[in-house]
Amino acid sequence: MILNPELTIGIPVFNGEKFLNKKITSILQLGYENFELIISDNASTDKTKEICQAFLEDKRIKYFNHKKNMGPVKNFEFILKKATGKYFMWTAVDDLILPTHIEKNLEILKNKKIVCCASQVKYYGEKTEKLKQIKKKSSSKIVQYLSPLENIPVSGKLDSKIKKYLSIRGHHHVFYGIYRTEQIKKNFVASDFSGFDWATILNSLNFGDIHVCDDVLMYRYDGGYSSKGFFNYKKSLGLSLLQALLHYLPFTKWFIKKFGKKEFLKNLHLFIILNSEGFFYLGVDILRKISIFKNK
Repeated sequence: MILNPELTIGIPVFNGEKFLNKKITSILQLGYENFELIISDNASTDKTKEICQAFLEDKRIKYFNHKKNMGPVKNFEFILKKATGKYFMWTAVDDLILPTHIEKNLEILKNKKIVCCASQVKYYGEKTEKLKQIKKKSSSKIVQYLSPLENIPVSGKLDSKIKKYLSIRGHHHVFYGIYRTEQIKKNFVASDFSGFDWATILNSLNFGDIHVCDDVLMYRYDGGYSSKGFFNYKKSLGLSLLQALLHYLPFTKWFIKKFGKKEFLKNLHLFIILNSEGFFYLGVDILRKISIFKNK
């Protein structure tokens, strides 16, 4: 165990054997050493436990194996509660962190006005490669909407930051930035709804601004459950059809309770778009299935 680590890195994982060995190795080879690595295994049924145990000679690594799956949000929260570093970051098991990611972000966080520092992000994987080919042949607005967006910094007055951040579809990229541990422990929203990460960032805006490094310092895998289509998303989270269609409704209710009806009404058009997203992805999934059926 490293005493007084500067940074806590947290990996929430469930059945991550495909990526885990490479992930842990890459963190240990970053060149930055003053960290603790907390791995929270959410009752995996594959070889996740064996892979983690092989690294435990490194005293910076803390491994927790849960006997019962607590769901993703509680797993994120568990890691945060265990964090002892001055700074904190979550990282997904299938994401790639580039060597200078930590140092560059920590340098920015010396500015007390910055509450979270992230970098530009690129996706990797089969879906990204296919989308690149489609974009070359199409200028469709649907294709453009499905394309990953850049991270966007936000600063200024709270109401303007809220409006700008609500308009960012790629908010989850910022969620994997670096925070001050004391602040993120106060701001984490441990409610099990779609957009808990969005809510956490909105909470954090009370403490300051979000900075985004211009460099691409992280690669995100495009094969997460939220990218597998409407019906797979619905099934993986055990949602009813109505819950899946209106999956941002609980987030909307949280926002009204947190920031008030006046702030909600100022951003009403954004919430209408947001709560229509489920219907949009249902339509995309149906068209995809029809296309597959026709090609058989």
